[in-house]
Amino acid sequence: MSMVQQAIEVSAPVHTVYEQLAAFENYPRFMTGVRQVTPIGADQTHWIMDVDGKRREFDAQIIERSPDERVSWSTMEGPLLAETITLRPMGETKTQIVAQLEADIAFLMPSDRHGQESLNRRLKADLTTFKGLVESGVLGGRPIPHGGAVTMGTRSQNLLPGVDAPSPAAVAARIRNRNTPAPSPGAGWDTGVAGTARMGGRTSGADMWGNGMINEEERG
Repeated sequence: MSMVQQAIEVSAPVHTVYEQLAAFENYPRFMTGVRQVTPIGADQTHWIMDVDGKRREFDAQIIERSPDERVSWSTMEGPLLAETITLRPMGETKTQIVAQLEADIAFLMPSDRHGQESLNRRLKADLTTFKGLVESGVLGGRPIPHGGAVTMGTRSQNLLPGVDAPSPAAVAARIRNRNTPAPSPGAGWDTGVAGTARMGGRTSGADMWGNGMINEEERG
């Protein structure tokens, strides 16, 4: 399992930045490899990604949506993919974004012999793309409705000073340890092998995309 962290400053008010990050439908516009994110409940989304040329689908649980502060999510079953994004206002018109991403690189980039480095580069590139979209006013969309802050999981020591954020691993562990019924048939990542279903039980489509994305610092 690997984790990476990147930070970037965006020339936009914290509320503007939060709204775009809370609208998961926006993620395909700046997150490499993400083709579609669809809300399937108040706190769940269905993702379609391209990972190393293969179509992957999974359901993710939204762990925390604290207005103007933090957005956190994690896969519900299968290979781990979890992210915590923390926002820090830097005055009235600037916002710092700190993104922590944890993932199973073997699943996300199976043929990349420099997976860790590639994930780091991609996370940085994704944040840079997001910055450009927000600052240019191109990125739109409304956040998924919610009834206030939703907080689960635990806090961990920060990787950057002044950022109090739950680690993706802690967030994912809370989901995986819940005593809730398993998702509908087919939970797990689509591996492209006959008889293997992907998370959420969606029917598989033909592989038709390019590279996947993400980043993280090797934890061993």
